Amino acid sequence: MTLPHIDISPSIDVDERVFKRFLRFPVARDFEGAVGENASWAREWYTQNGRPWLVAVEADETIQHLSSDIWPEAPKLGVIIASAGAEAELAAAEHWENDEPDRYYFLECFASAVVDELLTRTRDGLGAAKHYCPGYPDWSIAANIPLLAAIKNITELPHTLETLDSGMLTPKKSQIAVFELPSA
Repeated sequence: MTLPHIDISPSIDVDERVFKRFLRFPVARDFEGAVGENASWAREWYTQNGRPWLVAVEADETIQHLSSDIWPEAPKLGVIIASAGAEAELAAAEHWENDEPDRYYFLECFASAVVDELLTRTRDGLGAAKHYCPGYPDWSIAANIPLLAAIKNITELPHTLETLDSGMLTPKKSQIAVFELPSA
């Protein structure tokens, strides 16, 4: 994989262990009964209706500067912007409004697992060992505001992505990850 990398329809294959982690469900336990039905439903719903996307670019000077407290020694950084898309968020909200909290929860967790998969797969494909995101310890979620503005100055995103005043991204199942590019 090389930079820049844009995928407006990436394949999704969320590992069951990752999905269980987001559900806070014991990895060693099998999905059974109502839990199994909701887990299968969320996976099927997302497969049919989700519209994930991702963009990965090399950081410019502005992004390098904005990330310097987190990556002070990194000579070159990359950025991944991953989103599960707005569809899951809208559908989950509808299930909440319809008094279906289990469907809401399982779809929210599956969409989170989609973003995790996209970030991890892309980072690994670019040969990086780890990534760090605004909202992680020692990096305020508000860092998304200048980061997203800087990203939009160097590349066009395939779908709408905005920040709230807090720095939270919308759609909410989206994440910006910064990582050190391996030396050539």
